[in-house]
Amino acid sequence: MEYELTQNLSNDLSNLLKDTSNCDVKIRAGKEPNTKEFKAHSLILSSRSIYFKKAFSEHWARKEDGFFISNQPNISPTVFEILLNHIYSGTFSIGNNESLVDVLIASDELELLEIYQRLEKQLLENESNWKFPKDFITLCQFRQDDRFRNLYQVAIDLVCRKPHLIFKSEEFLEMEEDHLIEILKRDDLKLEEIEIWDYLIKWGIKNTDSINNSTRWTSIDFTELEKTLHNCIPYIRFSQMPPNVFNIVKKQYNNILPKDLVDDVLQYYSDPNSKPLLKNLPLRVTVYPFESKIINAKDAALISSWIDKKEGIPYHLKDIPFRFMLIYRATLEEFRYFHLRCDNKGPTVVVIKVRNSGEIIGGYNPLDWRSTKLGNENMPSNNSDFYNNHKRETSNSFIFSLFSLTNGIIPVLSRVSSKKEAIIWCKDEGPCFGLQDLWIQSNSRSGRSKQKSYEKEIIDRETFEIEEYEVFQIIDTRFSYYEFIKRIFYEGKIILKYLLGFLFGLALLILSIYGFLEANIIIKVAVILLIYFTITFIIYISK
Repeated sequence: MEYELTQNLSNDLSNLLKDTSNCDVKIRAGKEPNTKEFKAHSLILSSRSIYFKKAFSEHWARKEDGFFISNQPNISPTVFEILLNHIYSGTFSIGNNESLVDVLIASDELELLEIYQRLEKQLLENESNWKFPKDFITLCQFRQDDRFRNLYQVAIDLVCRKPHLIFKSEEFLEMEEDHLIEILKRDDLKLEEIEIWDYLIKWGIKNTDSINNSTRWTSIDFTELEKTLHNCIPYIRFSQMPPNVFNIVKKQYNNILPKDLVDDVLQYYSDPNSKPLLKNLPLRVTVYPFESKIINAKDAALISSWIDKKEGIPYHLKDIPFRFMLIYRATLEEFRYFHLRCDNKGPTVVVIKVRNSGEIIGGYNPLDWRSTKLGNENMPSNNSDFYNNHKRETSNSFIFSLFSLTNGIIPVLSRVSSKKEAIIWCKDEGPCFGLQDLWIQSNSRSGRSKQKSYEKEIIDRETFEIEEYEVFQIIDTRFSYYEFIKRIFYEGKIILKYLLGFLFGLALLILSIYGFLEANIIIKVAVILLIYFTITFIIYISK
């Protein structure tokens, strides 16, 4: 009964809002061209809102033709109507197209504390209630206001975790400089540095009036662009770009990059421990965690590009087509069991951290590693069952340096030049590339490197001590027929065997019933395809 009376009172007050005959307030909401005038009752507004109570007091009240006048240019007509309905009925309803942030800010302005607290709680607890990029850009205007500090922090955290919500939007190009700088300052912005730079250039072009869409820029265009980007450039972590990528950036935009900044980056590449001339920003937190004590995801992207012989800019982290699955870490195995862990695993990447110098070198083997001849893996009986300095041919292997005392962090790629001895299989050695171009001794922390079968040397001495080395199985994640079949049947090879038997039986049945020679062309093609798929299954599984 009590609920029914309350509901009736709410309905009566809602109807009172619709009846404007006894209204004594005119409220003009919004800015041209989106404005609307509302009529209401000062008594109800004053009783429900501290803001209106003060606005209609003798000290502040302004009247025209017997109506109190209230102008709300910062509140859109749609948002004001939502709040006005709440003031009268006590109910609260926001459409899917409306922003909770807009309503929250308006409720704060009108001192509707109940609404403000409810909406703040919803936004803090559930990120699906946000509408990006609009809500973030709106809150940027209030980031210094203590009342909205928590909401702004949540919003910018979301932007850093999901930056494409902002950077791929049309609103990004219209952002204020200081709002953009707040994003660029963040160490946890999950974009690669070259992506951030590309977006910044687009923003700069859009906000430089003198630049048109012509592909041919004048020196004046670059001067004007530098003025637009002057305050943003210091927040780009150029040293986090691969050296060849930075060289491309430097070549294209040398006129807008400060000389001290370029010198700092080049010095960092040659010696990461050097003292910078300018403020040295910390590295951004990587977008993609990587299971390694030696390399990171950026290194994996570069190695992936080498594997695919990709020219120019390496793969972006999100586009890496290979999965690097760690199958061996030397210190965990006390530098033993390399062949036990790594033989017959297909393509692999070996990475080595050199003791004392911290140099990082390695190699890519597109073949298997093997120590035991096929058929003798389980019970090798004598030396003839093992491989000993057995040369394997491939034109796709390479060795590399990611950090050296000679080149700093400028990578060195050395592709195979004598492919007949590109990979060496030997039971008494670890991974071996070429005729000692990069060898790791079995059950030892020692390595050798003497340039013979590959284009370049990757370390400036023939012997070195190893602090750590890891081996990654390289799995191509791009769709292929064989990978698709393997994924389907990986967990159930018995099912595959039955399927193969069924395919053979079906082929034989068709042959016995129709006779292959007398059969029509459709039957012949079907039989040939069945046999083809069966054979390819068997070949692939045997690998």
